Amino acid sequence: MVSSLTSIFVADIFGVVLVAVLLAGNRWLLRSASIENRALLAMVILTMVSCGMDCLLFAIDKINIPILRMIAIFGDSWLYVSNLLCAFLWLFFLTKYACGGIPKWHMNVLLVVVGLGLLGVLFNLFYPFIFSIDETNTYHRYWGYWLYTAVDYLITIDSIAVYFWKKSKNGVLRIFPIGVYLIPLMIGTVAQTVFYGVSAIAASLAISMAGVLTTMQTDLIFKDGLTGLYNRIYLDHHLASVAQSRNSVINALMLNMKGLKIINEKFGHAVGDEALKNLAKVLQKSMGDVGVPLRYSGDEFIVLLNTRNEAEMNSCLQAIDISLEKFNEKSNVPYELAVAVGSAQQDLRTYGVDGFINTIHTKMRENKSKAT
Repeated sequence: MVSSLTSIFVADIFGVVLVAVLLAGNRWLLRSASIENRALLAMVILTMVSCGMDCLLFAIDKINIPILRMIAIFGDSWLYVSNLLCAFLWLFFLTKYACGGIPKWHMNVLLVVVGLGLLGVLFNLFYPFIFSIDETNTYHRYWGYWLYTAVDYLITIDSIAVYFWKKSKNGVLRIFPIGVYLIPLMIGTVAQTVFYGVSAIAASLAISMAGVLTTMQTDLIFKDGLTGLYNRIYLDHHLASVAQSRNSVINALMLNMKGLKIINEKFGHAVGDEALKNLAKVLQKSMGDVGVPLRYSGDEFIVLLNTRNEAEMNSCLQAIDISLEKFNEKSNVPYELAVAVGSAQQDLRTYGVDGFINTIHTKMRENKSKAT
Protein backbone atom coordinates (compact mmCIF):
# COMPACT_ATOMS: atom_id res chain seq x y z
CA MET A 1 0.00 0.00 0.00
CA VAL A 2 2.79 2.43 0.99
CA SER A 3 4.78 1.56 -2.13
CA SER A 4 1.70 2.02 -4.35
CA LEU A 5 0.86 5.35 -2.70
CA THR A 6 4.44 6.54 -3.12
CA SER A 7 4.39 5.62 -6.82
CA ILE A 8 1.16 7.55 -7.35
CA PHE A 9 2.52 10.59 -5.53
CA VAL A 10 5.73 10.54 -7.56
CA ALA A 11 3.87 10.14 -10.87
CA ASP A 12 1.36 12.90 -10.18
CA ILE A 13 3.87 15.36 -8.70
CA PHE A 14 6.21 14.71 -11.63
CA GLY A 15 3.29 15.43 -13.96
CA VAL A 16 2.49 18.73 -12.24
CA VAL A 17 6.13 19.85 -12.25
CA LEU A 18 6.61 18.84 -15.88
CA VAL A 19 3.56 20.78 -17.07
CA ALA A 20 4.41 23.78 -14.84
CA VAL A 21 7.97 23.99 -16.22
CA LEU A 22 6.78 23.79 -19.82
CA LEU A 23 4.03 26.32 -19.14
CA ALA A 24 6.66 28.68 -17.74
CA GLY A 25 8.57 28.25 -20.99
CA ASN A 26 5.38 29.01 -22.93
CA ARG A 27 4.38 32.20 -21.09
CA TRP A 28 3.02 33.56 -24.38
CA LEU A 29 0.13 31.11 -23.92
CA LEU A 30 -1.01 33.03 -20.84
CA ARG A 31 -1.15 36.23 -22.88
CA SER A 32 -2.67 34.75 -26.03
CA ALA A 33 -6.13 35.94 -26.98
CA SER A 34 -6.84 33.18 -29.54
CA ILE A 35 -9.70 30.92 -28.53
CA GLU A 36 -7.81 27.71 -29.34
CA ASN A 37 -4.93 28.72 -27.07
CA ARG A 38 -7.40 29.58 -24.32
CA ALA A 39 -8.79 26.06 -24.67
CA LEU A 40 -5.26 24.66 -24.41
CA LEU A 41 -4.58 26.75 -21.29
CA ALA A 42 -7.81 25.46 -19.73
CA MET A 43 -6.64 21.88 -20.40
CA VAL A 44 -3.30 22.62 -18.71
CA ILE A 45 -5.03 24.00 -15.60
CA LEU A 46 -7.47 21.07 -15.44
CA THR A 47 -4.59 18.62 -15.77
CA MET A 48 -2.55 20.19 -12.96
CA VAL A 49 -5.56 20.31 -10.63
CA SER A 50 -6.41 16.68 -11.47
CA CYS A 51 -2.89 15.52 -10.64
CA GLY A 52 -3.12 17.27 -7.27
CA MET A 53 -6.57 15.84 -6.64
CA ASP A 54 -5.35 12.35 -7.54
CA CYS A 55 -2.64 12.60 -4.88
CA LEU A 56 -5.12 13.76 -2.27
CA LEU A 57 -7.63 11.00 -3.03
CA PHE A 58 -5.09 8.23 -2.71
CA ALA A 59 -3.70 9.77 0.48
CA ILE A 60 -7.13 9.61 2.16
CA ASP A 61 -8.21 6.29 0.60
CA LYS A 62 -9.72 3.86 3.15
CA ILE A 63 -9.36 6.34 6.04
CA ASN A 64 -12.70 6.05 7.78
CA ILE A 65 -13.43 9.68 8.66
CA PRO A 66 -16.74 11.23 7.45
CA ILE A 67 -15.28 14.50 6.20
CA LEU A 68 -12.62 12.62 4.22
CA ARG A 69 -15.34 10.48 2.65
CA MET A 70 -17.10 13.65 1.48
CA ILE A 71 -13.82 14.95 0.04
CA ALA A 72 -13.32 11.63 -1.76
CA ILE A 73 -16.82 11.74 -3.28
CA PHE A 74 -16.44 15.26 -4.61
CA GLY A 75 -12.81 14.66 -5.59
CA ASP A 76 -13.61 11.61 -7.70
CA SER A 77 -16.56 13.49 -9.22
CA TRP A 78 -14.12 16.26 -10.17
CA LEU A 79 -11.85 13.76 -11.95
CA TYR A 80 -14.73 12.48 -14.10
CA VAL A 81 -15.74 16.06 -14.94
CA SER A 82 -12.14 17.04 -15.68
CA ASN A 83 -11.56 14.06 -18.00
CA LEU A 84 -14.77 14.84 -19.91
CA LEU A 85 -13.92 18.53 -20.25
CA CYS A 86 -10.35 17.74 -21.34
CA ALA A 87 -11.65 15.43 -24.08
CA PHE A 88 -13.97 18.18 -25.32
CA LEU A 89 -11.31 20.91 -25.08
CA TRP A 90 -8.82 18.71 -26.95
CA LEU A 91 -11.27 18.29 -29.82
CA PHE A 92 -12.01 22.01 -29.81
CA PHE A 93 -8.32 22.91 -29.73
CA LEU A 94 -7.21 20.45 -32.42
CA THR A 95 -10.00 21.22 -34.89
CA LYS A 96 -9.80 24.98 -34.35
CA TYR A 97 -6.03 25.08 -34.51
CA ALA A 98 -5.54 22.70 -37.42
CA CYS A 99 -8.75 22.98 -39.44
CA GLY A 100 -10.39 26.28 -38.51
CA GLY A 101 -13.09 24.62 -36.41
CA ILE A 102 -16.10 22.36 -36.86
CA PRO A 103 -19.65 23.07 -38.10
CA LYS A 104 -22.11 24.60 -35.66
CA TRP A 105 -24.32 21.49 -35.61
CA HIS A 106 -21.29 19.37 -34.70
CA MET A 107 -20.39 21.70 -31.86
CA ASN A 108 -24.00 21.69 -30.60
CA VAL A 109 -24.03 17.88 -30.49
CA LEU A 110 -20.80 17.88 -28.49
CA LEU A 111 -22.14 20.49 -26.07
CA VAL A 112 -25.24 18.35 -25.49
CA VAL A 113 -23.07 15.27 -24.82
CA VAL A 114 -20.82 17.18 -22.41
CA GLY A 115 -23.84 18.75 -20.71
CA LEU A 116 -25.47 15.36 -20.20
CA GLY A 117 -22.16 14.04 -18.88
CA LEU A 118 -21.94 16.80 -16.30
CA LEU A 119 -25.54 16.16 -15.23
CA GLY A 120 -24.71 12.46 -14.95
CA VAL A 121 -21.86 13.18 -12.53
CA LEU A 122 -24.23 15.31 -10.45
CA PHE A 123 -26.88 12.56 -10.54
CA ASN A 124 -24.24 10.08 -9.38
CA LEU A 125 -23.92 11.97 -6.08
CA PHE A 126 -27.43 10.87 -5.17
CA TYR A 127 -27.91 7.66 -7.18
CA PRO A 128 -24.49 6.08 -7.83
CA PHE A 129 -24.07 4.47 -11.24
CA ILE A 130 -20.53 5.63 -12.06
CA PHE A 131 -18.79 5.10 -8.73
CA SER A 132 -19.44 5.15 -5.01
CA ILE A 133 -17.43 5.63 -1.83
CA ASP A 134 -18.50 3.22 0.92
CA GLU A 135 -18.50 3.80 4.67
CA THR A 136 -14.85 2.72 4.92
CA ASN A 137 -13.93 5.39 2.35
CA THR A 138 -13.19 2.79 -0.32
CA TYR A 139 -13.80 3.55 -4.01
CA HIS A 140 -16.04 1.25 -6.10
CA ARG A 141 -16.75 1.73 -9.79
CA TYR A 142 -19.88 0.66 -11.66
CA TRP A 143 -21.12 0.33 -15.23
CA GLY A 144 -21.19 4.12 -15.59
CA TYR A 145 -17.39 4.15 -15.47
CA TRP A 146 -17.31 2.27 -18.75
CA LEU A 147 -19.89 4.64 -20.21
CA TYR A 148 -17.84 7.71 -19.33
CA THR A 149 -14.63 6.09 -20.56
CA ALA A 150 -16.35 5.27 -23.85
CA VAL A 151 -17.65 8.85 -24.20
CA ASP A 152 -14.16 10.26 -23.55
CA TYR A 153 -12.71 7.92 -26.16
CA LEU A 154 -15.45 8.69 -28.69
CA ILE A 155 -14.87 12.44 -28.38
CA THR A 156 -11.15 11.86 -28.87
CA ILE A 157 -11.80 9.60 -31.86
CA ASP A 158 -14.11 12.29 -33.23
CA SER A 159 -11.23 14.79 -33.12
CA ILE A 160 -8.97 12.37 -35.03
CA ALA A 161 -11.70 11.68 -37.60
CA VAL A 162 -12.25 15.41 -38.24
CA TYR A 163 -8.51 16.01 -38.54
CA PHE A 164 -7.92 13.27 -41.11
CA TRP A 165 -11.16 13.95 -42.96
CA LYS A 166 -10.05 17.52 -43.50
CA LYS A 167 -6.64 16.25 -44.55
CA SER A 168 -8.18 13.79 -47.03
CA LYS A 169 -9.93 16.73 -48.72
CA ASN A 170 -6.46 18.19 -49.26
CA GLY A 171 -7.25 20.81 -46.67
CA VAL A 172 -4.45 23.20 -45.84
CA LEU A 173 -3.84 22.16 -42.27
CA ARG A 174 -1.64 23.46 -39.55
CA ILE A 175 0.21 20.20 -39.17
CA PHE A 176 0.01 18.84 -35.64
CA PRO A 177 1.59 15.58 -34.37
CA ILE A 178 -1.53 14.30 -32.60
CA GLY A 179 0.35 11.23 -31.34
CA VAL A 180 2.15 13.33 -28.72
CA TYR A 181 -1.22 13.81 -27.01
CA LEU A 182 -3.00 10.56 -27.80
CA ILE A 183 -0.35 7.89 -27.10
CA PRO A 184 0.45 8.72 -23.45
CA LEU A 185 -3.22 9.31 -22.66
CA MET A 186 -4.33 6.03 -24.22
CA ILE A 187 -1.64 4.08 -22.38
CA GLY A 188 -2.67 5.65 -19.06
CA THR A 189 -6.38 5.07 -19.66
CA VAL A 190 -5.88 1.43 -20.63
CA ALA A 191 -3.62 0.83 -17.61
CA GLN A 192 -6.13 2.34 -15.18
CA THR A 193 -9.02 0.46 -16.77
CA VAL A 194 -7.35 -2.96 -16.92
CA PHE A 195 -5.52 -2.82 -13.59
CA TYR A 196 -8.13 -1.89 -11.02
CA GLY A 197 -6.71 0.36 -8.32
CA VAL A 198 -3.93 1.78 -10.50
CA SER A 199 -4.14 5.55 -11.01
CA ALA A 200 -2.55 6.57 -14.29
CA ILE A 201 -4.92 8.87 -16.23
CA ALA A 202 -3.98 12.15 -14.52
CA ALA A 203 -0.24 11.56 -14.83
CA SER A 204 -0.51 10.36 -18.43
CA LEU A 205 -2.62 13.41 -19.29
CA ALA A 206 0.13 15.59 -17.82
CA ILE A 207 2.66 13.88 -20.11
CA SER A 208 0.32 14.42 -23.06
CA MET A 209 -0.03 18.12 -22.23
CA ALA A 210 3.75 18.40 -21.92
CA GLY A 211 4.04 17.02 -25.45
CA VAL A 212 1.44 19.48 -26.75
CA LEU A 213 3.17 22.45 -25.08
CA THR A 214 6.52 21.39 -26.53
CA THR A 215 4.97 21.16 -29.99
CA MET A 216 3.36 24.59 -29.59
CA GLN A 217 6.70 26.08 -28.57
CA THR A 218 8.29 24.70 -31.73
CA ASP A 219 5.38 26.11 -33.72
CA LEU A 220 6.42 29.65 -32.76
CA ILE A 221 9.22 29.39 -35.33
CA PHE A 222 6.55 29.48 -38.02
CA LYS A 223 4.65 32.48 -36.61
CA ASP A 224 4.86 36.13 -37.62
CA GLY A 225 5.69 38.18 -34.55
CA LEU A 226 3.38 41.08 -35.40
CA THR A 227 0.18 39.51 -36.73
CA GLY A 228 0.35 36.02 -35.22
CA LEU A 229 -0.24 34.50 -38.66
CA TYR A 230 2.03 31.89 -40.16
CA ASN A 231 5.11 33.35 -41.81
CA ARG A 232 7.20 32.79 -44.91
CA ILE A 233 9.19 30.03 -43.21
CA TYR A 234 5.99 28.05 -42.79
CA LEU A 235 4.97 28.81 -46.38
CA ASP A 236 8.27 27.47 -47.75
CA HIS A 237 7.99 24.40 -45.52
CA HIS A 238 4.39 23.71 -46.52
CA LEU A 239 4.86 24.25 -50.27
CA ALA A 240 7.93 22.00 -50.29
CA SER A 241 5.85 19.32 -48.57
CA VAL A 242 2.96 19.68 -51.05
CA ALA A 243 5.37 19.57 -54.00
CA GLN A 244 6.57 16.14 -52.86
CA SER A 245 3.11 14.77 -52.09
CA ARG A 246 0.91 12.61 -54.31
CA ASN A 247 -1.49 15.49 -54.90
CA SER A 248 0.74 18.48 -55.66
CA VAL A 249 -1.94 20.87 -56.95
CA ILE A 250 -2.41 23.95 -54.78
CA ASN A 251 -4.76 26.91 -54.76
CA ALA A 252 -3.90 30.25 -53.19
CA LEU A 253 -4.61 33.96 -53.02
CA MET A 254 -2.04 36.73 -52.70
CA LEU A 255 -3.19 40.01 -51.19
CA ASN A 256 -1.46 43.37 -51.04
CA MET A 257 -2.63 45.85 -48.43
CA LYS A 258 -3.27 49.16 -50.12
CA GLY A 259 -2.06 52.40 -48.60
CA LEU A 260 0.20 51.06 -45.84
CA LYS A 261 2.91 53.58 -46.73
CA ILE A 262 0.42 56.44 -46.50
CA ILE A 263 -0.87 55.18 -43.13
CA ASN A 264 2.69 55.01 -41.79
CA GLU A 265 3.56 58.50 -43.03
CA LYS A 266 0.30 60.12 -41.90
CA PHE A 267 -0.38 58.39 -38.57
CA GLY A 268 2.90 56.70 -37.63
CA HIS A 269 4.28 53.17 -37.82
CA ALA A 270 2.42 52.08 -34.67
CA VAL A 271 -0.89 52.74 -36.43
CA GLY A 272 0.46 51.00 -39.53
CA ASP A 273 1.31 47.94 -37.45
CA GLU A 274 -2.19 48.02 -35.98
CA ALA A 275 -3.64 48.15 -39.50
CA LEU A 276 -1.64 45.05 -40.47
CA LYS A 277 -2.92 43.22 -37.40
CA ASN A 278 -6.49 44.23 -38.19
CA LEU A 279 -6.15 42.95 -41.74
CA ALA A 280 -4.78 39.66 -40.39
CA LYS A 281 -7.87 39.33 -38.15
CA VAL A 282 -10.15 40.08 -41.10
CA LEU A 283 -8.50 37.36 -43.16
CA GLN A 284 -8.71 34.81 -40.36
CA LYS A 285 -12.38 35.55 -39.79
CA SER A 286 -13.15 35.46 -43.52
CA MET A 287 -11.45 32.13 -44.19
CA GLY A 288 -12.61 30.01 -41.27
CA ASP A 289 -11.74 26.43 -42.23
CA VAL A 290 -11.53 27.24 -45.95
CA GLY A 291 -7.91 28.31 -45.85
CA VAL A 292 -4.92 29.46 -43.85
CA PRO A 293 -3.73 33.10 -44.14
CA LEU A 294 0.00 33.87 -43.90
CA ARG A 295 2.03 37.05 -43.83
CA TYR A 296 4.35 36.81 -46.82
CA SER A 297 6.19 40.12 -46.53
CA GLY A 298 5.68 43.66 -45.22
CA ASP A 299 2.26 44.42 -46.72
CA GLU A 300 1.65 41.17 -48.59
CA PHE A 301 -0.36 38.19 -47.42
CA ILE A 302 -1.01 34.74 -48.89
CA VAL A 303 -4.05 32.56 -48.22
CA LEU A 304 -3.56 28.85 -48.87
CA LEU A 305 -6.95 27.42 -49.87
CA ASN A 306 -8.24 23.90 -49.37
CA THR A 307 -10.48 23.97 -52.43
CA ARG A 308 -9.94 23.71 -56.17
CA ASN A 309 -13.49 24.72 -56.96
CA GLU A 310 -13.66 28.08 -58.75
CA ALA A 311 -17.04 28.92 -57.23
CA GLU A 312 -15.69 28.31 -53.72
CA MET A 313 -12.67 30.47 -54.51
CA ASN A 314 -14.97 33.28 -55.58
CA SER A 315 -16.91 32.83 -52.34
CA CYS A 316 -13.65 33.30 -50.44
CA LEU A 317 -12.98 36.54 -52.31
CA GLN A 318 -16.52 37.74 -51.58
CA ALA A 319 -16.12 36.85 -47.90
CA ILE A 320 -12.96 38.96 -47.72
CA ASP A 321 -14.71 41.89 -49.43
CA ILE A 322 -17.68 41.67 -47.06
CA SER A 323 -15.46 41.45 -43.98
CA LEU A 324 -13.44 44.48 -45.13
CA GLU A 325 -16.63 46.47 -45.69
CA LYS A 326 -17.90 45.60 -42.22
CA PHE A 327 -14.58 46.54 -40.65
CA ASN A 328 -14.47 49.90 -42.43
CA GLU A 329 -18.08 50.65 -41.45
CA LYS A 330 -17.85 49.70 -37.78
CA SER A 331 -14.26 50.31 -36.73
CA ASN A 332 -13.19 53.61 -35.20
CA VAL A 333 -9.80 53.92 -36.89
CA PRO A 334 -8.40 56.78 -39.01
CA TYR A 335 -7.93 54.61 -42.10
CA GLU A 336 -9.75 52.13 -44.33
CA LEU A 337 -8.55 48.63 -45.11
CA ALA A 338 -8.35 47.67 -48.79
CA VAL A 339 -6.50 44.98 -50.69
CA ALA A 340 -5.49 43.97 -54.19
CA VAL A 341 -5.88 40.24 -54.81
CA GLY A 342 -4.39 37.72 -57.20
CA SER A 343 -5.29 34.04 -57.35
CA ALA A 344 -3.91 30.92 -58.99
CA GLN A 345 -4.16 27.15 -59.07
CA GLN A 346 -1.07 25.24 -60.17
CA ASP A 347 0.69 21.91 -59.90
CA LEU A 348 3.84 22.51 -57.90
CA ARG A 349 5.59 19.57 -59.54
CA THR A 350 5.11 21.18 -62.94
CA TYR A 351 5.68 24.85 -62.16
CA GLY A 352 7.75 24.63 -58.99
CA VAL A 353 7.35 26.65 -55.81
CA ASP A 354 9.03 29.77 -57.23
CA GLY A 355 6.93 29.59 -60.38
CA PHE A 356 3.74 29.37 -58.32
CA ILE A 357 4.67 32.34 -56.13
CA ASN A 358 5.64 34.39 -59.20
CA THR A 359 2.28 33.59 -60.83
CA ILE A 360 0.07 34.75 -57.96
CA HIS A 361 2.36 37.76 -57.34
CA THR A 362 2.07 38.82 -60.97
CA LYS A 363 -1.72 38.46 -60.95
CA MET A 364 -1.97 40.44 -57.74
CA ARG A 365 0.18 43.25 -59.22
CA GLU A 366 -1.92 43.27 -62.37
CA ASN A 367 -5.15 43.64 -60.37
CA LYS A 368 -3.57 46.37 -58.26
CA SER A 369 -2.57 48.29 -61.41
CA LYS A 370 -6.10 47.97 -62.85
CA ALA A 371 -7.62 49.28 -59.62
CA THR A 372 -5.43 52.39 -59.70
